[in-house]
Amino acid sequence: MTDYLDNRIESMLISRIAHYRLSIRTQFRNRHKVGWPELTYKTVTGDIRNLKVWMRMADLIQEGQNHSYQIKLNNENSTVYTTYLAKQLTS
Repeated sequence: MTDYLDNRIESMLISRIAHYRLSIRTQFRNRHKVGWPELTYKTVTGDIRNLKVWMRMADLIQEGQNHSYQIKLNNENSTVYTTYLAKQLTS
């Protein structure tokens, strides 16, 4: 049961991070086509704030688990697996 919950949490984190990344990208692409640009600005900043929260949640969960799912980049930076996978899915 614990493995199921861990996999479910991980997949929810990946999907949420990917959702906000794609949403921000779409809103920036269409930002000049709207009638109320200040409303679009607030929506984009809200999505950026939510993306930061979900990425921080992924970091906190990873720190709590102490698994070796961190992928080394440039031998000094490391990223959480869920964040890495979400970036790969949205690139």
